[in-house]
Amino acid sequence: FLLLVGRFLQARGQRAATDATEQLFALTPATARLIAVDGATLDVPADAVSVGATIAVHAGETIPVDGEVIAGASRINRAILTGESNDVRVEIGDTVYAGTLNRSAALQVRVTASGDDSRLARILAQVDEGAGRRAPVVLLADRLASRLVLVVLSLAAATFFLWLRRDATAAWDNTIALLISTCPCALALATPLAMSAAVGRAARAGIFVKGGDALESLSRPGWLVLDKTGTLTLGETTLVTWHGDDALRPMILALEATSTHPIAAGFRRAWSGVSVATATMVEHTIGGGVAGVVNGHQLMLGSPRFIASKLPQAPLGEHTTQDEFTPVVIAIDGQIVGRASFGDAVRPDAASSLAILRARGWKTILLSGDADAVSRRIGASLGFTPDEIFAEASPEEKAARVAALVARAGGGKAPPCVAMVGDGVNDAAAIAAATVGIGVHGGAEASLATADVAMTREGLGALVALDEGARRSMSVIRRNIIWAFGYNAVGVGLAMTGHITPLVAAILMPVSSLTVVLASWFGRTFTPETR
Repeated sequence: FLLLVGRFLQARGQRAATDATEQLFALTPATARLIAVDGATLDVPADAVSVGATIAVHAGETIPVDGEVIAGASRINRAILTGESNDVRVEIGDTVYAGTLNRSAALQVRVTASGDDSRLARILAQVDEGAGRRAPVVLLADRLASRLVLVVLSLAAATFFLWLRRDATAAWDNTIALLISTCPCALALATPLAMSAAVGRAARAGIFVKGGDALESLSRPGWLVLDKTGTLTLGETTLVTWHGDDALRPMILALEATSTHPIAAGFRRAWSGVSVATATMVEHTIGGGVAGVVNGHQLMLGSPRFIASKLPQAPLGEHTTQDEFTPVVIAIDGQIVGRASFGDAVRPDAASSLAILRARGWKTILLSGDADAVSRRIGASLGFTPDEIFAEASPEEKAARVAALVARAGGGKAPPCVAMVGDGVNDAAAIAAATVGIGVHGGAEASLATADVAMTREGLGALVALDEGARRSMSVIRRNIIWAFGYNAVGVGLAMTGHITPLVAAILMPVSSLTVVLASWFGRTFTPETR
């Protein structure tokens, strides 16, 4: 009964992992706003939009197709595809992709691909293919149990014929006692029950493991491939440095109060407790900055290029040299009075967690779709060597690199693990291609649905807990197997020498199974100390 329960739980988890991939296809809108010949708009199924048609995409909407911008200019968040932490400006002639978010202004797009032909759909097809290729792990206990049966039958036959010459009744009793005492129940329970218990403990620790094979693989350190945006970093625009009078803060917040731009949101997060002044005559310039009147002063802030266009005589100097961050310059009444820089801040526990994992034998690789300068700065701060950093990688390139590492690891009985850790759709194909895919807290549905392990806890400390829990789980399994084999060996010896009867064997046999059950459920795999 316990064996069947354990296998049922495993089968249910595997089915859930397979069904979860269906969530991938909800990432693009179901409808598109088609512009008719007479200029009227009509909502139609996105899959039904033909190549060459024109659609409208309003600010704040997700783009439903691949296409070329033919009217308007806006900023597009492409993190879902490329991992870029900053929005990208698009204008007439630029290409936009399904699944990306239109941030700031309305666009008209001429369709170049829709439905299954879009770039996002092709990436998701790779995800499905990668998930389908993953063969089920044959558990060690299953292999050992099948061999044990042959050994036991051979020993039972030998016991019967050896005792038959002395006492026919004893021959039957001892043979039956041997068969009962060597029932492979404990050995068969050793792995699935321990895995089920470990998976349950992991879930209570905020780590959802979709199959015991993931824990088995993670217990063999190999390559740990990490995305940058949202994985090693917080995945949001953050105020990194501020140089200016604190009295400017209420004025800046007033100017940015009605803006949905990531820079404005970064100011609001950084200065959440600061009171806000009143701004009038506010004017936003897409891709540039914002200007207005606050407390009787003409205030403007934006990119160095924007400020230079408004104040051509102003000395920008150091404000144009911050290649690794997004610079923002502040001017009052024609004079530059401050500057800020924005970036994607590194998670507080990233450096310490990576140091622990490296000490445990993991080789770490940073694989990012973000700009090379940004990726290398963050990678260097976290201890990655230059040859361990790969930037500006497309989703297809990410999947190819991970697949190459899997091939390099080999396909033997116990190859080193290739684990891919990510949070976006741009990571989903790579996650599916890895030996073990790990989706981090706050990630896109695609990465979480495809991953073998999904984190609901923030930070990289969960990776440390996962690694330690996987090692402990395999220790419990090995201990269970050793106990089961030891019990069977003792049972064989006692039965063949006639020291136990079938009745005694029938009493002792459940003790072995009970020991394995208790060791599995009370094993210290994922505990509060490993969080």
